[in-house]
Amino acid sequence: MKIVISMISLFLAISCSTTNKTNTQSFKGKLVISELCGHYVVQLIAGKIDPDKLAANWHDDKRAAIYPQSFKVANVCSFAKEGLQEGDEFTFTVSDSPENEQCAVCLAYYPVPSQSLTIGNIRKISTH
Repeated sequence: MKIVISMISLFLAISCSTTNKTNTQSFKGKLVISELCGHYVVQLIAGKIDPDKLAANWHDDKRAAIYPQSFKVANVCSFAKEGLQEGDEFTFTVSDSPENEQCAVCLAYYPVPSQSLTIGNIRKISTH
């Protein structure tokens, strides 16, 4: 009887566990664009992210620059709180689920890649 109860308990524990929606793998990026109204573009420097989630060679017409393996930051409110500046390098993780953010963001336009990622666990490692 104890074995049956133990097996049922184990089954329930496994079946009721929640999946972690944040990838624990750490990546290295560089903030290449930081413009008004939460327009942030990050270039992947180290680590492998699904190529479909990155702009292979995104061209910024305003700066006449090309940024390989780049993406726009989806969670602009929490990212802004990190205080990073253009040129800063940092580590981060990628989340599979978007954050429900509540902050005011203006509607000024600045070109950014169409690919976006929600990132977290941001740790600044250098300033350029």
